[in-house]
Amino acid sequence: MDTKTLLAMYDFGHARLLESLQTIEKSGADPAKVLAWRPGAGRAHIAWQAMHCAATLDNYVNARLHGGKPGDPDLVARYGGGSTPADDHIPDLATIRHALEKHGKPFRDYLAKANASELSQKKMFGKTERTVGEALVLLIWHETHHQGQIHLTWNLYKAAHGIK
Repeated sequence: MDTKTLLAMYDFGHARLLESLQTIEKSGADPAKVLAWRPGAGRAHIAWQAMHCAATLDNYVNARLHGGKPGDPDLVARYGGGSTPADDHIPDLATIRHALEKHGKPFRDYLAKANASELSQKKMFGKTERTVGEALVLLIWHETHHQGQIHLTWNLYKAAHGIK
């Protein structure tokens, strides 16, 4: 597994996530309303999707890869698990960007420093044993998956509110 490829994959997907937030900000729509809008009862809003990405990176890098505890336990408690929001707290765009930067940078740094020996080590990730390399691929996929959900939710919001 090539760390340069992993970095390129992460950078590509992460840039799309940030671009989605920028598109919302520049759309003329009220960002607070867009971030809080749910595509259906009990479904995740855009703010939750983005913060879930930050929380997952925090939890994996600090707790699962390094064997410690999450750097931001409140973030992980609110946004870390499942696909249904744990509460209705809606952070603003600045808070979301800060969380993505704060927890994305250590993940990116970890990717950049990982070597073949480390990538092939097996660890328990929850109840599943994976190699570190597999876990890193999963984390990259995870963020791009949620970016896709953000993109879809934004398109649904625009359709529901007559925004072109």
